[in-house]
Amino acid sequence: MGFITIFLVELVAQQVYPLPSEVNLQDPEAMGAYMANAPMGSLVLVLMAYALGSFLGGMVAARLAPNKKMVHAIVVGILLLLAGIANFYLLPHPIWFIISAVIIYPLMSFFGGAMGSRDMP
Repeated sequence: MGFITIFLVELVAQQVYPLPSEVNLQDPEAMGAYMANAPMGSLVLVLMAYALGSFLGGMVAARLAPNKKMVHAIVVGILLLLAGIANFYLLPHPIWFIISAVIIYPLMSFFGGAMGSRDMP
Protein backbone atom coordinates (compact mmCIF):
# COMPACT_ATOMS: atom_id res chain seq x y z
CA MET A 1 0.00 0.00 0.00
CA GLY A 2 2.81 2.39 0.90
CA PHE A 3 4.72 1.92 -2.35
CA ILE A 4 1.56 2.23 -4.45
CA THR A 5 0.52 5.43 -2.68
CA ILE A 6 3.98 6.97 -3.07
CA PHE A 7 3.99 6.02 -6.75
CA LEU A 8 0.56 7.53 -7.40
CA VAL A 9 1.28 10.80 -5.56
CA GLU A 10 4.61 11.12 -7.38
CA LEU A 11 2.74 10.68 -10.69
CA VAL A 12 0.55 13.63 -9.73
CA ALA A 13 3.65 15.61 -8.75
CA GLN A 14 5.15 14.91 -12.19
CA GLN A 15 2.03 16.31 -13.81
CA VAL A 16 2.25 19.47 -11.73
CA TYR A 17 6.05 19.79 -12.11
CA PRO A 18 7.05 17.95 -15.30
CA LEU A 19 10.70 17.16 -15.93
CA PRO A 20 12.34 19.38 -18.53
CA SER A 21 12.60 17.60 -21.88
CA GLU A 22 16.41 17.87 -21.88
CA VAL A 23 16.73 15.77 -18.69
CA ASN A 24 17.69 12.18 -19.52
CA LEU A 25 16.22 9.82 -16.91
CA GLN A 26 18.93 7.25 -17.68
CA ASP A 27 21.79 9.66 -16.93
CA PRO A 28 22.50 9.86 -13.18
CA GLU A 29 24.55 13.05 -13.58
CA ALA A 30 21.74 14.82 -15.44
CA MET A 31 19.22 13.70 -12.84
CA GLY A 32 21.57 14.84 -10.07
CA ALA A 33 21.89 18.26 -11.67
CA TYR A 34 18.11 18.48 -11.97
CA MET A 35 17.61 17.42 -8.34
CA ALA A 36 20.02 20.11 -7.17
CA ASN A 37 17.86 22.75 -8.89
CA ALA A 38 14.42 21.13 -8.65
CA PRO A 39 11.53 23.41 -7.74
CA MET A 40 10.81 23.46 -4.01
CA GLY A 41 7.16 22.59 -4.69
CA SER A 42 8.09 19.38 -6.48
CA LEU A 43 10.29 18.25 -3.60
CA VAL A 44 7.58 19.08 -1.07
CA LEU A 45 5.06 17.03 -3.08
CA VAL A 46 7.46 14.08 -3.04
CA LEU A 47 7.82 14.43 0.75
CA MET A 48 4.03 14.47 0.98
CA ALA A 49 3.99 11.26 -1.07
CA TYR A 50 6.41 9.68 1.41
CA ALA A 51 4.30 10.83 4.35
CA LEU A 52 0.99 9.61 2.93
CA GLY A 53 2.47 6.32 1.72
CA SER A 54 4.08 5.63 5.10
CA PHE A 55 0.89 6.53 6.95
CA LEU A 56 -1.37 4.36 4.81
CA GLY A 57 1.15 1.51 4.70
CA GLY A 58 1.47 1.53 8.49
CA MET A 59 -2.29 1.73 8.92
CA VAL A 60 -2.98 -1.20 6.58
CA ALA A 61 -0.21 -3.28 8.17
CA ALA A 62 -1.61 -2.66 11.66
CA ARG A 63 -5.16 -3.35 10.52
CA LEU A 64 -4.21 -6.67 8.90
CA ALA A 65 -1.82 -7.87 11.61
CA PRO A 66 -3.31 -10.44 13.99
CA ASN A 67 -1.13 -9.22 16.89
CA LYS A 68 1.76 -6.83 17.55
CA LYS A 69 0.12 -4.34 15.22
CA MET A 70 2.59 -1.52 15.87
CA VAL A 71 5.55 -3.78 15.12
CA HIS A 72 4.08 -4.50 11.69
CA ALA A 73 3.48 -0.81 11.06
CA ILE A 74 7.05 0.11 12.04
CA VAL A 75 8.42 -2.66 9.79
CA VAL A 76 6.57 -1.04 6.89
CA GLY A 77 8.18 2.30 7.79
CA ILE A 78 11.63 0.71 7.96
CA LEU A 79 11.17 -1.00 4.58
CA LEU A 80 10.08 2.28 3.00
CA LEU A 81 13.02 4.03 4.67
CA LEU A 82 15.45 1.47 3.23
CA ALA A 83 13.97 1.99 -0.24
CA GLY A 84 14.32 5.75 0.27
CA ILE A 85 17.96 5.39 1.33
CA ALA A 86 18.64 3.35 -1.80
CA ASN A 87 17.05 6.15 -3.83
CA PHE A 88 19.22 8.73 -2.07
CA TYR A 89 22.29 6.64 -2.83
CA LEU A 90 21.41 6.42 -6.54
CA LEU A 91 20.42 10.07 -7.01
CA PRO A 92 21.76 13.04 -5.11
CA HIS A 93 19.13 14.92 -3.13
CA PRO A 94 19.34 18.12 -1.10
CA ILE A 95 20.41 17.40 2.48
CA TRP A 96 17.25 18.99 3.95
CA PHE A 97 15.19 16.60 1.81
CA ILE A 98 17.10 13.54 3.01
CA ILE A 99 16.80 14.54 6.67
CA SER A 100 13.08 15.21 6.26
CA ALA A 101 12.46 11.88 4.53
CA VAL A 102 14.42 9.92 7.15
CA ILE A 103 12.16 11.44 9.81
CA ILE A 104 8.93 11.12 7.81
CA TYR A 105 9.08 7.41 6.95
CA PRO A 106 9.13 5.91 10.48
CA LEU A 107 7.12 8.70 12.10
CA MET A 108 4.21 8.53 9.68
CA SER A 109 4.16 4.72 9.67
CA PHE A 110 3.97 4.92 13.48
CA PHE A 111 1.00 7.30 13.28
CA GLY A 112 -0.64 5.08 10.65
CA GLY A 113 -0.08 2.05 12.85
CA ALA A 114 -1.62 3.84 15.81
CA MET A 115 -4.65 4.71 13.71
CA GLY A 116 -4.90 1.17 12.27
CA SER A 117 -4.62 -0.39 15.75
CA ARG A 118 -7.80 1.29 16.98
CA ASP A 119 -10.91 -0.82 17.27
CA MET A 120 -13.40 0.29 14.67
CA PRO A 121 -17.01 -0.80 14.39
